[in-house]
Amino acid sequence: MVDVHSIRIAMILKPRCAEQEQSPWKLLWAVLAIASAITGCTRNQDTIGSWQSEREVRGDTTIVTTVGGSVWSRASLVEELRIGALAGLDEYIFGRIDELTPDGSGGVYIFDGQAPALRQYDAEGRYIGTFGGDGAGPGEYRDVALGLAVRSDGRLVMRDPRNNRVNVYNPDGSPSDHWPVASGLFTSDAMVLDTADHLYLKILLERPEPDRPWNIGLLHLDETGEIVDSIPPPSISGEPMDAGGTMLPAKYWARSPQGYTVVGVSRDYSFEIRHPDGRVTRVIRSHTPVDLTPGERAELQAQVDWMNENRGQFMTAVLPEVPSTKPAYSEIRAAYDGRIWVRRHVTAVKREATAEPTPDRPPPRTWFEPTLYDVFEPAGTYLGEVQVPDRSLLVWIGREELWGVYRGEMDEMYAVRLRLISE
Repeated sequence: MVDVHSIRIAMILKPRCAEQEQSPWKLLWAVLAIASAITGCTRNQDTIGSWQSEREVRGDTTIVTTVGGSVWSRASLVEELRIGALAGLDEYIFGRIDELTPDGSGGVYIFDGQAPALRQYDAEGRYIGTFGGDGAGPGEYRDVALGLAVRSDGRLVMRDPRNNRVNVYNPDGSPSDHWPVASGLFTSDAMVLDTADHLYLKILLERPEPDRPWNIGLLHLDETGEIVDSIPPPSISGEPMDAGGTMLPAKYWARSPQGYTVVGVSRDYSFEIRHPDGRVTRVIRSHTPVDLTPGERAELQAQVDWMNENRGQFMTAVLPEVPSTKPAYSEIRAAYDGRIWVRRHVTAVKREATAEPTPDRPPPRTWFEPTLYDVFEPAGTYLGEVQVPDRSLLVWIGREELWGVYRGEMDEMYAVRLRLISE
């Protein structure tokens, strides 16, 4: 929209000689040019590989729209290492892998909540040792971990919610320190360690209200474990104001170890990267809604009906019916290398049931979506899509090294190191 101030400037620039006639179209172009200069709006096109985009600058906001193609011609995840066994030594039989993080030398730290045990394995997958044990003493923990990360000084931090603290371990496994942190919220991606060794822990900022989204923010700790402040969740235009439901548009956000925040609403394929210096990169990609198959929708509706009939104290709303189409995406992740991974909704496939129905649990699912991520650079460049191997879940994402959990045919669990190959 052109403001009055721009029009006044254009009128001042109009020739004053009576014999010089000014075309209305020339005047309009002058107004638009001046308005563009005032707002700082510029537009250009980028082409990298087969990726084509339009880039528009509006003040501090850069809008990057993918028109077609991608930087990578193809990309895949190749399994390099698998740790675990169906039978044998206890150190290789995992009951429930809650968290894992690489040790920086090709090895990995794994927390098994069923044991419970925090163990370290080398780059060849050999068991090295166990840190701490079950309890509430120095270096001990209970049966849940909500985050593992290695600091720049080599020490390992673990969020221990049952004991309301963060445990810190020396590289040799001995207890180094612990920082009291009130907990109560059990959720995924609950801890981020940034490049300055500051911790960001997901917390409930207020008691849940009926029919409202939970107000989940971040507790910010400095490198010594001192509380700096609490950070509210990022707000964004169009975010749902109700409690949501299955396959309905939702707000997704994540804090990056590189210092930025990414947030989006899955109603369409767009999200914002909010940089520490105040700049915003808005990423847009075309999106055609994916239909739910009749079998998938009926199965999800049965789960919703069960949850509505068996609501617990933390379920604050009656869930609405499952729609016939899916939102654009179901997850946004900020990887440790700075890239953004967006899990796109795709057509589900049917598998054999692995569990028998029981009255105390929701009806088992047999329809599952293959896990497909779109990968973007923080500047909005669309690199391409990455298919996660079947029966696998990504837990830690780096630039080329990734770690995840794989479930075998007998539902046994393995930790896997994956390599991202792109060209």
